[in-house]
Amino acid sequence: MKNKTKITSGLSEKEKRYGEIMRKIQEAYPMVGGMTEDTLWRSLTDSSDRDLPQLTQRRMQDIAFYLYDSNPMAKRIIEIITDFVIGDGFSYTVEDENVKEVIDNFWNDPDNNMDLESEVNTRELSIFGEIALPVWVNPQNGAVKMGYIDPKSINRIKKDIINPKINKILIWKRKNAFDEKELNIINVDKNIKNKKTYGKLIGDCFYFTINQVSSATRGRSDLLSLADWLDGYDQFLYARLERAFLLNNFIWEITCEGMNKDELEKFITTIPTPKPGSIRAHNEKITWKSETPKLEADDASAEARLFKMQILGGAGFPEHWFAEGSTTTRATALEMGLPTLKKLKARQRLIKFQLQYIFNFVIDQAIIHDELKNDVNRKFKIIPSPIISRDNQGLAQAINSLVDGLIKASDKKWLSIRKVKTILNAVIAQLGVDMESGDEEELDAEDDNISPKPEDNNNIEDNNNIEDNNTGGNNEEQ
Repeated sequence: MKNKTKITSGLSEKEKRYGEIMRKIQEAYPMVGGMTEDTLWRSLTDSSDRDLPQLTQRRMQDIAFYLYDSNPMAKRIIEIITDFVIGDGFSYTVEDENVKEVIDNFWNDPDNNMDLESEVNTRELSIFGEIALPVWVNPQNGAVKMGYIDPKSINRIKKDIINPKINKILIWKRKNAFDEKELNIINVDKNIKNKKTYGKLIGDCFYFTINQVSSATRGRSDLLSLADWLDGYDQFLYARLERAFLLNNFIWEITCEGMNKDELEKFITTIPTPKPGSIRAHNEKITWKSETPKLEADDASAEARLFKMQILGGAGFPEHWFAEGSTTTRATALEMGLPTLKKLKARQRLIKFQLQYIFNFVIDQAIIHDELKNDVNRKFKIIPSPIISRDNQGLAQAINSLVDGLIKASDKKWLSIRKVKTILNAVIAQLGVDMESGDEEELDAEDDNISPKPEDNNNIEDNNNIEDNNTGGNNEEQ
C-alpha cells in the first residue's frame, strides 16, 4: 500500500508540473497546440502545422487593425509600405486589341474600380496578412466582377491533397450566420476531362497571403511581431506626457503665522486665486510660496530612441524615415535606405504577380465563354510605379558618363550593341525601370537588323582589297 501511494502521488505531481509547463508555453506562443500527451512530440519527417489557432488568428487581425487605427507609428509603417508599393499606381500594356478591351472593361468596371482598389487591397493585405476576393463571372460574356470577404469571417483554408503548397478551398461564415460556406480558390484546372477549362484558371475566389511559410494556410500581419513593442512604446510616451502635465502644475502654499484651524479656514475663503498681473498685499505674518512637483526622473530620450529603434529595426525602416533626419548625414541616409527599398520592391513584385494572376483569370474566362479565341495573343505587361532609390541628378550624371564610355567601347568593337544596352539597363534599373523579356527580344531583333548582310560583308572585303591595292600602288610609286 505504501508503494502504491507513492506512485500515485508521484504521477499526480508530474501531471501538475506538465500542466504548468504547457500553460506557460501556450501563453507565450499559442500556436504550439492543445493539451495532449503528444503535444511536445512529433515525427522528424512529419510537416508541422504552422498556422495560428483560429481564435488567435482573429485576435491578431483585431490587434493589427486597432494599432493601425490608433497607433501613429503602426499607421505610418503600413502607409509607407502602401505608398511605395502603389506609388502613382499600376498601368499595363496589351498587345492584342481584343484582349485589351476585355482587360479595360474589367479594370474600369465601377464595381471593380481597380485604380482605387489596388491601393486598398495592398493596405489591407499588410494589416491583416491575407485578402479574399470572391468573383462573379457573367455567363454570357465571361466578364468578371470582384467582391470582398472580411478576413475575420474566414474560418479555415484547405490545401490541395497532392500539393500542400496550393490553397484549394476557403471556408467562411457570414456574421450571425449558422452555416459555413465553401469557395474554390482560383487555381489552374488540371482535370484533363474538362476540355473547355483544362489548363485555365477557374474558381470562385482569389486568396492572397503574405508572411506565410509553405506549411501554413493563413497569412500574418506585418504588425504581428511588432504589436507588443508598438503598444509598449505608446504607453511609454503617454507616461512621459502625463509627467510633463504634472511638471506644469503648481500650487500656492500660504504660511499664516499664529492662526488656528478655524481662522485658517475663514482666511482661505476670503482670498481668490491670484491672476497674472494682479496685486497681492499681506503683512509679515503671511508668506506666499508656489510649489511645483519634483519628480526625480532623468531625460528619457535615450530610452525612447532605444524602443523606437527596436520597432523600426523589426519593421525594416531606417530611423531617418521617422522624424530623425537631423541625426543622419545625406550619404548615410542613402546607404541605410537600400535594404528598405529592396524590401519594398519585393512587396511590389508580389502585388504585381497578384495583378498578373487576376488578369490571366479574366482572359481565361473570356476564352471559356467564347468572347476571345483560344489561340488569341494574350501577352500583356503590368508596369508598376518606379521606386526611386538614388539621387536623380547624381544618377543622371553617372548615366551620361557611362553612355559616353559605352559608345566608345562599341565603336572599337569591344562590346556588342546588345551588351551595351544590357549594361545601360542595369544602371537605369536603379530608377525602378526594369527590362522585361519583351525588351530583350526587341534588342535581339535590333541586333539582327544592324548586323551587316552577307553581301555587305563581301562589299567590305572588296573595299578593303581596293584600299590595300591602292596603298600598295602608292608605296611602289614612292
